[in-house]
Amino acid sequence: MATNVDADHVDALVSLERGEIDRRIFSDEEIFEQELKQIFGRAWLFLCHETQIPKAGDFFETPMGRDNVLTVRQKDGSIRAFLNTCTHRGNALCRAEEGNTKAFMCTYHGWSFNLGGDLIGIPDSDLFYKGDIDRSKYGLRRVPQMANYHGFVFATMDAAAPPIEDFLGTAGRMFVDLVAARGVQVVPGIQKFVIDCNWKLTVDNVFDWYHGQITHMSAFGIGFLPTSEESVTDGGGAQDTLGRKIELRGSIPDGRDEMAVIAEYGHAHSGPTARAVAAHPLSGVQKWRERPEVIEAIGPVGMQLGGHSNIFPTCWLTKSQLSLRVPISPTRTEIWWFTFVDNDATPESRAATISQAIHVFGPAGFLEQEDGENWAQATKQTHGARSAQVPHLLKMDLGRGTVVHEHGVSRIESTTNEHAQLWTFHAWAQWMKGLSWDALHAATAPPDVI
Repeated sequence: MATNVDADHVDALVSLERGEIDRRIFSDEEIFEQELKQIFGRAWLFLCHETQIPKAGDFFETPMGRDNVLTVRQKDGSIRAFLNTCTHRGNALCRAEEGNTKAFMCTYHGWSFNLGGDLIGIPDSDLFYKGDIDRSKYGLRRVPQMANYHGFVFATMDAAAPPIEDFLGTAGRMFVDLVAARGVQVVPGIQKFVIDCNWKLTVDNVFDWYHGQITHMSAFGIGFLPTSEESVTDGGGAQDTLGRKIELRGSIPDGRDEMAVIAEYGHAHSGPTARAVAAHPLSGVQKWRERPEVIEAIGPVGMQLGGHSNIFPTCWLTKSQLSLRVPISPTRTEIWWFTFVDNDATPESRAATISQAIHVFGPAGFLEQEDGENWAQATKQTHGARSAQVPHLLKMDLGRGTVVHEHGVSRIESTTNEHAQLWTFHAWAQWMKGLSWDALHAATAPPDVI
């Protein structure tokens, strides 16, 4: 099912005004190939956290589109990122996903490279190359740009991309600082698994605070998610497939006090406000928000955020976790979960955070197993000739989202809504046009109403 995705036609795939998305974008091969080029080949993508590579020789491998990248701590403490491909015959230079080494040696012919990427060894070079090969020309290829923003290491394959601080903008920096300003470290071991779905559906779900009472009914039903005395259903309650009434009581705020943030390049945030979270009887005390360094870093708008953030295209940030949605094909996505603990966390607090990270999201997570079924089925239905013609709807609060531009951030104060999802798809369409960076920035400038 090939689709014309030239700049003249891409706007037809996403309607910001109608709140409708052409569902072919979730399974079309041509669209996927263009995404790899225009989005994953240009955007700043998360590689790792600096605490994952604390010592000289520590390395961590991360995909950037179809390229695999090694992020390596240098002897002087700096960080470099290289393509994980030998410059001789292209073999994967390193087979390990993370570890520590003094040098990298290719298992094909034994070419060796130091931590800085320099070619330092060729077996029997004088005998077979007669001394004619110039090693200085065949070092590992570095990514065009790499940057460390408050411990979060990002890279881009586009040498012309704006600096990471500009790409993130005020909103994106605020999203990262909601985690970074507390002082955190990554728990060893990244959870990785594959779901048969399109990556954009996983991003859509980051901002979806409407699905929990139905999708996660089983988690509530068995007591995995704690209950409160406030029902989160509307007046009559929900019904199951047999028409039986379901009384759902949730462990999240009731959706009457939410905030969305939309930003240049497609970064967004959505969910209950910090005030709504704090008022909920099961929220716990978020003492970290009272720290002066946190208040200074995240600013007055950041202090109000209690939901989920996404750095476009696929970096989801929660209070104690970061998830990457790695595109494999139009209908397969690998999910990565990084877990953070505060540097000064007590053993009990650390254990509780890790337990929650294992059992909420990830391959053993109650919630993501349920979410994954929805994403996979939604992707599967787009293969039907008729089903693909049914638009993906994002009409909740459509046209009523008054955007407040203040403190360098654009926010919408509302009830539960779909503004962040719709904004992400709108930005996706602008990226797909292959615009210049200046034009892309202008095309994704938040409007006054959404």
